[in-house]
Amino acid sequence: MISKNTSERWNIFQQKKAESIISHKGRIHIIIYGAYNPPGDGEHLGEKERLIKLRDYLRNNGYISTYIVEDFPSDEKSISSNLDKSFDCLKFADLNILVFTCRGKTDSVTSELKYVIGNNLLSKCRVFEETHNGIPAMGTLLKEELRTERYHVVSVEYDNDIDLHEHVLGDVFSFFEKYIRTSRQVN
Repeated sequence: MISKNTSERWNIFQQKKAESIISHKGRIHIIIYGAYNPPGDGEHLGEKERLIKLRDYLRNNGYISTYIVEDFPSDEKSISSNLDKSFDCLKFADLNILVFTCRGKTDSVTSELKYVIGNNLLSKCRVFEETHNGIPAMGTLLKEELRTERYHVVSVEYDNDIDLHEHVLGDVFSFFEKYIRTSRQVN
């Protein structure tokens, strides 16, 4: 049995640790990428709505600085303002979540992932891919390119947001633990 003083000190330590984790959760910037189309059709939620739902799920779990690309302002002077904004977001974020869905039109997220690979940003990215009837959402060539980088894509169930959310939250937490260790070493 530990002494009363040790017990009090332990409780203070645990409280400070919990407060530190909460404060760090608010500092990590997470941006989610994926298809915005097609919209919902009554049977399926729209792709953009699924990304918003994922964003809100992470926010509700304490990662309050979580966004989708559309949340950021565009540079209207740019010729390809949406693509430029995506590339800026990829560099800006502490953690990028790229989601490939079977129903989604994945041209934009494919461009974003190619940018990540070409600019050595994979270390701050997590890639999730739906599979439906054995057919993955991501193209074979892109997956082969990731394999050459020794990067593992996380497979999630088709049209199952709970599965996607749980996998993303687990990966975010893993990244978050490394983020805290790194930030403590810097401070």
